[in-house]
Amino acid sequence: MVVCSVDVGYGNTKFCGDKGGEMFWGHFPSIATLPTGIDRGANVMAKRDLVEVESNGDRYIVGRDCMDTLSARDDRGRSLLANYVETSQHLAFLRGALAYIGESRIDMLVSGLPVNHFAHGRERMTEKLKGVHRYPDGRSVLVKDAWVVPQPVGGFISYFMSTNQLDRLADIKSLTIDVGYYTVDWLVCRGLKLQDERSGSAAGGMSMVMDRLIQLISKDRQAPFSDLNMVDAGIRNGFKTRIQGKEYDFSHFIPKMEAFIITAIQSVISSVGSLDDIDVIVLVGGGAKFY
Repeated sequence: MVVCSVDVGYGNTKFCGDKGGEMFWGHFPSIATLPTGIDRGANVMAKRDLVEVESNGDRYIVGRDCMDTLSARDDRGRSLLANYVETSQHLAFLRGALAYIGESRIDMLVSGLPVNHFAHGRERMTEKLKGVHRYPDGRSVLVKDAWVVPQPVGGFISYFMSTNQLDRLADIKSLTIDVGYYTVDWLVCRGLKLQDERSGSAAGGMSMVMDRLIQLISKDRQAPFSDLNMVDAGIRNGFKTRIQGKEYDFSHFIPKMEAFIITAIQSVISSVGSLDDIDVIVLVGGGAKFY
């Protein structure tokens, strides 16, 4: 039985699966551009790691090197729409991930939705995942069945598995906070039973933090700066990047991000209420270390 997982996030699309008993995983930025049909490399330059996909009648280029397809006037490329899961780009990223997985048939595909989209969007998302996904080069991938879960669930289960606490999970009340690119999602659970009334999503992910960092970097350098992707990579590189060939350390701006983080956490606390009955808080997601 072939079981794989794809998580199409605002910032990155992640995927994993099993081949011959060995786990594999990968990711690429959630950026989709239109194909130009031009190859200026003339078989001399290294070929970029990209996939051409079709979505709702349009063709897109996605993949690990997709940032290199952005023009100088378009250094962001990501979609931050509230209805993101309904867009053609979302389906394009899903199909890009399936291409990287490399299976022609998947028996069960697991994916996720933001907490606030889960109740009303789960069935539509499931139908979107199932069926035959066709590619411009003639390939196709058959997804026989799909299972959609709230996005923070993966991190929640991973924590309790890695700490060998699954046997006592039923007695634990937990709060899982998932810091994503655009949203912060949270789940309150007793064991594996979700408390919907205390769970939710709010804007407050890393994109808001990076927007503010861009403003501060521009002011500090006294020169326009707008490359969000350089800041994104710089955060993962110890808050360092290169601007015009010179190393630039922006770690001194991090304390000024506290107000953004506090605002997001206040949304969590407002929804969760008292923390007196919470046994453990699990912090996951791409922005977890920063938070």
